[in-house]
Amino acid sequence: MKKRCVKVGNVFIGGEAPVSVQTMTKVSTSNVPLVIKQIKKIEQAGGEIVRVAVLDKNDAQAISKIKKETVLPIVADIHYDHNLALYSIESGADKIRVNPSNIPQKGLGLIIKMAREKKIPVRIGLNSGSIKITGKKLSTDIVNAAMDAIKFFEDNDFFDIVISLKTPYVRETIEAYRLINEQCDYPLHLGITEAGSGDLAFAKSILGIGVLLLEGIGNTIRVSLTETPEREIRAGQVILQSLGMRRFEPEIISCPVCGRCQVPLKEILRKFRKKILLMAKRYPAINNLTIAIMGCSVNGPGEAKQADIGIAGGKDRFVLFVKGHITGSYSVNEIEEKFFEKIKEIANG
Repeated sequence: MKKRCVKVGNVFIGGEAPVSVQTMTKVSTSNVPLVIKQIKKIEQAGGEIVRVAVLDKNDAQAISKIKKETVLPIVADIHYDHNLALYSIESGADKIRVNPSNIPQKGLGLIIKMAREKKIPVRIGLNSGSIKITGKKLSTDIVNAAMDAIKFFEDNDFFDIVISLKTPYVRETIEAYRLINEQCDYPLHLGITEAGSGDLAFAKSILGIGVLLLEGIGNTIRVSLTETPEREIRAGQVILQSLGMRRFEPEIISCPVCGRCQVPLKEILRKFRKKILLMAKRYPAINNLTIAIMGCSVNGPGEAKQADIGIAGGKDRFVLFVKGHITGSYSVNEIEEKFFEKIKEIANG
């Protein structure tokens, strides 16, 4: 179902807008210098929306100071006390995230009233750990809770809404978003909550978020990891680029290496990748390229012929190819200069 468009600061969620990547700061919000330090790293990583935890009035009031130091939209994360949402709105928050399961309806009504006056959206953010379990499927329970909350907001004439339904379980999360996607036209914020850290946590998010995005479900994502905010941003970007939905850097492909490889491919890949990414900052057109670094002629230019440019190893040599056509053969010592000259040439059109 096509989703409405909601504006969060200078970022649009839903409608025809690209899927945005967001994260959350990991320090006390009232520690403004430390929050700003994290947000600057988030900006450098390409983050587009930042959420901050609001535990007390000091946290809420800090938002106004934080906003002076960043162009990124700031979302106030509220639990239990509706007054914290009101303080956050007064302080200039661009969006409020509430969990209707832990804020009484009277308080939600006051949040709705002030959000409407200030023309900012609200995310109805439900987590599986805070909803009433009926004994039916978890996905059904969380969707029913969301629809009840949506009805309350709509009955209060508020429609500037984003929805999230997060669980730590991939299958249940996918099922819940599929259900809610058919029942409302509000934009959806995707994520797997309490995913943890390391490979398993990343795999959970790749599967949960990736499957939904492939089905056309989801308008903004947060990869929740017990790691730095910029690591979360990077993980979200990897998911979107892997699905061909957005480009954040050049697509660098390489073979896994086998007994046919007769060049030090792993070392070359490590060195060349770093250089390509640095070069892309100077020549942004490089971000649109697919670049292949292959160990033998089987993988390139054969299987890598779709690449814009690539190299493939042979007996102590590399061939350089463009769109599958070999343009030259060079020694290991020569290939770096020739390869990067050609990348620059292609990037400059």
